[in-house]
Amino acid sequence: MRKHPIASSHSSAPRYNTKAVVRDTGVPADTFRAWERRYGVPMPHRTPGGQRLYSERDVVVIRWLRDRTAEGLTISQAVRLLESDAATETTAQPVAWPELERQLVEALLGLDAPRAEAVMSEAFAHYPLDDVCLKLIQPAFVAIGVGWHSGSVSIGQEHFATQFMRRRLQALLGVYDVVDGHATIVAACAPGEQHDMGLLILALMLVRRAYRVIYLGPDVPSDGLAQVVEQVDADLVCLSAASETTFDAANVVARVLKAAARPPVVVIGGQGVPQGTSANELYIPLKGDAIETAEQIGALLATGTSTDEKE
Repeated sequence: MRKHPIASSHSSAPRYNTKAVVRDTGVPADTFRAWERRYGVPMPHRTPGGQRLYSERDVVVIRWLRDRTAEGLTISQAVRLLESDAATETTAQPVAWPELERQLVEALLGLDAPRAEAVMSEAFAHYPLDDVCLKLIQPAFVAIGVGWHSGSVSIGQEHFATQFMRRRLQALLGVYDVVDGHATIVAACAPGEQHDMGLLILALMLVRRAYRVIYLGPDVPSDGLAQVVEQVDADLVCLSAASETTFDAANVVARVLKAAARPPVVVIGGQGVPQGTSANELYIPLKGDAIETAEQIGALLATGTSTDEKE
């Protein structure tokens, strides 16, 4: 197979084992091994002992195929597109994060979904998903939020940007979703909380780490959330609050969940959580970016920590 332009600037030296590729791309090993058998892509190196070792170029191509299938192409269509693009003699150098952010914000505020899709696809082709979330999507939405508060971004533009990215992230959630994970997590915004971008990114980080995530989205009432928690026998509930008001609402939800027959661990994150908030009998505050909070949640679940133990 010809070298695809998206991979031309990446090393072909074998360096990553199968487990590392799964962790980086979120694509199951059985899936990209099937691609290798049927389509000759990726093309890992084999050690004398028969172990597959993948290059940076292989990882980039796996990410690219993952995103095309998430957008609705079949794998055979994606491979044909890969080969067709490889027939061109252009080379593509990774675009720096500030320029990608500028392009994404410009496309979203221009209500240009195809252009925004192209920017996202380029970012996913060159960079790991975690980096795209933290170094592109979050900064872009911080910029849009600042513009909305200053009056330079209209409510319509903000809603368009939010709906566009929500669809994109929810599609990726579907790609990585697992039925039997390490643990079951329910993710929901506190009652009255409409901003779920940060929670969506965290949910994506968690499913990529093989947790089963039941994502409920914005403005989830306490009684409805409690019913879902009982139905799925959740191990942990992650609540998001971006304001003081919704943080207070999250506290009420935590108290309701504490009274459950099998109370889950409850964590609360978001800008609404006051600085210096400590763990108590109702909940544990989340701190840091989405990767750090995903690791914090993983540590809580690994140790079986309850809010009582963390008090």
